[in-house]
Amino acid sequence: MKYLLRWLVLGMLAVVARADHPDYDRDHDHDRDRDGPRVILFEHANFRGDFLVLYPGDVIDNFSGRTYANGNSLNDSVSSIRVEGGAEVYVYEQSRFRGAVLRLTDSVRDLSNRPLGDGARFSWNDRISSIKVEGSRRHNRQLDVDADVVIKRAYNDLLGRDPDPEGVRHYHVLIIDEGWNEAMVRDQIRRGEEYRKEGIDRIIRRAYRDLLGRDPDEGGLRNFRKLMLDRDWSENDLRAEIRRSEEYRRRNGGH
Repeated sequence: MKYLLRWLVLGMLAVVARADHPDYDRDHDHDRDRDGPRVILFEHANFRGDFLVLYPGDVIDNFSGRTYANGNSLNDSVSSIRVEGGAEVYVYEQSRFRGAVLRLTDSVRDLSNRPLGDGARFSWNDRISSIKVEGSRRHNRQLDVDADVVIKRAYNDLLGRDPDPEGVRHYHVLIIDEGWNEAMVRDQIRRGEEYRKEGIDRIIRRAYRDLLGRDPDEGGLRNFRKLMLDRDWSENDLRAEIRRSEEYRRRNGGH
């Protein structure tokens, strides 16, 4: 009798567990290896609610109009993520892989505990709009080396100096833990006070010297400063505009 009661209790617990944690193995792609890398998106925290199973190579550039397995809307409704078999996943705040990005190699039981970007005002809960799934985790040491190169190059190009230790630590976290790329690092630096006060003028002067062989006049400096701040021009945009100028064409034998 004691053993019978024990089995009855265990059976009831199994039913409850099944209700709380949906059977995300119940997908229709039987050719996939369920023991291999995969990612499961869940509608609620603690791996509950509706779900969607994704595999390496799967990409969704816009969650809008997409649904979970049982038909619930996917866009801005992911609250937990299970990462299995060594998978690596990149989730993005906006569609088409824009906005803040979060790189995951381990499961997250509650995305409300993960801050969005480098600020703590908002979390990743119900904020994901696009995703990329990869097959295996990259080697952390290689990531560290790449991060150092990216940070130093961005600081030298945009601010004309090597990064300070605080800057290195800050961007290391964003690159390694949040999956930031070089373009995102540069965009963040361009929004900083140092770039807006000193970096822009340094870039304009460098472009003038390289392309026109002189320093910019006050009018040119003011005009390009405004374009780079108000229209978010890059150094490439600036140089392209200078190359279209009459002065550049005359200097290089154009007509």
